[in-house]
Amino acid sequence: MIEIIAGKKFQEDVFYYFKKKRYTMIRHDITPVICALEQGNFIGNKLDNLNLSCGDVYKVRIANSSTKEGKSNGFRLLYYAVLDNKVYLLTIYSKKDDVRIPNDAQIATLARNLLTNPSP
Repeated sequence: MIEIIAGKKFQEDVFYYFKKKRYTMIRHDITPVICALEQGNFIGNKLDNLNLSCGDVYKVRIANSSTKEGKSNGFRLLYYAVLDNKVYLLTIYSKKDDVRIPNDAQIATLARNLLTNPSP
């Protein structure tokens, strides 16, 4: 079994979207992804060019069931799979929320910070 660790930014992002009326089902929407990760299924697309010393970052497309618009206009969940059977949930954002979409440098910084200061 894989240990899933929700980083601080991820928790803040889920709360941010949950407060908005258009995203009230976010917790329900991400549950199947977390279940798949716990089983060791690294789903989604691996992100290249992050220059991390170990592990890989993946991006998973998730439908937003609150708006019923499908995966293309839904959420993007970024997670960091590292050694020792640990997966760190980095962030989640809505595809329609342009100002909250992280660039590669921000993603790499999130991953590096979690390695040096993991959440309890």
